[in-house]
Amino acid sequence: MIIIQNIKFYNVLEIAKQLGITPMTVRNYIKQGKLKGQRIGRPFLVSEEALKEFLNGSEAVAEQKEER
Repeated sequence: MIIIQNIKFYNVLEIAKQLGITPMTVRNYIKQGKLKGQRIGRPFLVSEEALKEFLNGSEAVAEQKEER
């Protein structure tokens, strides 16, 4: 985790471990626009807020699938 101007940023590997998915999947989510990430230097970084939005969106999609 990196903190820049009081904002927490996570790298791809940290997010992959937290979500139990591969780093390649995280990168694909970023490239597809499902997860907001940005390059700061060389690595992709994802803000804590963007990660929360992604998780909340994922929960909403899962709930919609359950209703069907």
